[in-house]
Amino acid sequence: MMRRLYFKILLHWVVALIVTEALIFGLFLFIVKDGHRAYVVESIGRNTLIARDYVEAAIAGCPVKGEDVGTVMRDAVERLGASAHAKVWINRTDGTLLAASFAGDIKVPEVDSGKSANYEKATINVEVGPKRLSYSTVPITLGNPLEGTATLHILTEREPGRFPHGKFGAGLALIGVVIAVFAIPLSRHITRPLKRLQESALRIAGGDLSARADIRGKDEIGRLGQAFNSMAETVERMIQAGKELTANVSHELRSPLARIRVAGECLKDSVARGDTSDSAELLEGMWEDIAEADQLIGRILDYSKLDLHEPVPVTTEVWPATILDGLLKAMRPQFKTKEITVEIEVEPQLSVAGDEEWLRAAFKNLLENAARYTSEGGRVRISMRSENDAVMLEVTNSSPPLLAEDLERIFNPFYRGKGATGEGTGLGLAITKKIIALHQGDIGARNTPQGFQVWLRLSRFTAEGSVLISGRSD
Repeated sequence: MMRRLYFKILLHWVVALIVTEALIFGLFLFIVKDGHRAYVVESIGRNTLIARDYVEAAIAGCPVKGEDVGTVMRDAVERLGASAHAKVWINRTDGTLLAASFAGDIKVPEVDSGKSANYEKATINVEVGPKRLSYSTVPITLGNPLEGTATLHILTEREPGRFPHGKFGAGLALIGVVIAVFAIPLSRHITRPLKRLQESALRIAGGDLSARADIRGKDEIGRLGQAFNSMAETVERMIQAGKELTANVSHELRSPLARIRVAGECLKDSVARGDTSDSAELLEGMWEDIAEADQLIGRILDYSKLDLHEPVPVTTEVWPATILDGLLKAMRPQFKTKEITVEIEVEPQLSVAGDEEWLRAAFKNLLENAARYTSEGGRVRISMRSENDAVMLEVTNSSPPLLAEDLERIFNPFYRGKGATGEGTGLGLAITKKIIALHQGDIGARNTPQGFQVWLRLSRFTAEGSVLISGRSD
């Protein structure tokens, strides 16, 4: 596949080069051709006028020197023909030949009026005949003793400075070949990191989730490699988390199912003995185990559903103080059973942006976690204050400090810290973390002098309300 891409890139380079050179060639001809032709016409025209002046001056000097006009004209045209490598002759307007630089018949070349041009009194014809020669004519004054006018003809014997189209095209072709040769390693340079990216993708597809693309650089391919590696790391974490979740679910469900199986065997024996009182007790235990398994499954479903939710819109105003007040009233028996003292310090009119039902579930998990891990006669302190554009909620309980690694693990699914009393699924804080993430908030845990603390930060909806309420619920 990479080889095919390599040839495709190389082919695109070559096609682009050919098109570019063709456009350059056409543009050069379009611009240079007329300019070159004008230069040739001007050059030939200037030489023709010089030749005319030379012949006229030679004829004008004949009476003074007493020379024969015919002989002077022949000498003049012969010198002109030799110096210009051309056939030169003079004839009258009626066709009578007066002088020629060559012997033999005079054959006037066919002239294309479309390729003729005038330079002062001279007429210039470029690229005439099969050899593309130049042919120019100009009238001359004969003077005494011939009187009248005649025409000077100059037919070149070599090409009149014709533009080298073939050489120019060959030069462009040679440049194209050289650039194409250099394009080969350049194409390989482009496809080499893509090949490494393909190999890494195939390794991941084959089950090697640790595969990463070794691509460096700050160009588009380098950023693609970084994005691929980031995606691979995310996929590896998700799959690993899924495996751990599956293992934890299997472990957590095994306990109630095992107890239900044992209770079922005992219930079978009890029914066989006709012991109804023992059967009722066993049946009640089985219902409790079924309720525990049902609760666990419900919590797992809640945890899984949170991954499917989009971030919560920040257009709804929620009052955390009202939610906390309702939760503390409902949980008063739970705290009272363990003789836990609850201290509250919140701003009642401080509001946040989010979903009330989700936040109620998150706050409930925090309070249940505090009640579960606080020893009898302990203390739980709930505080909420404004912090810049956010609201900070802290739940502190008088439990022993946690190890540094445990402070991170407590938000993992099914993790239960040491010292927990009662039954729990170990999903409360994990669900809370996902809920806070949906609200674009932050959550964390730390040890404080007053005990273990879980804190969370949410976006503030309004800045109203600055009255601080201090209370105690026993």
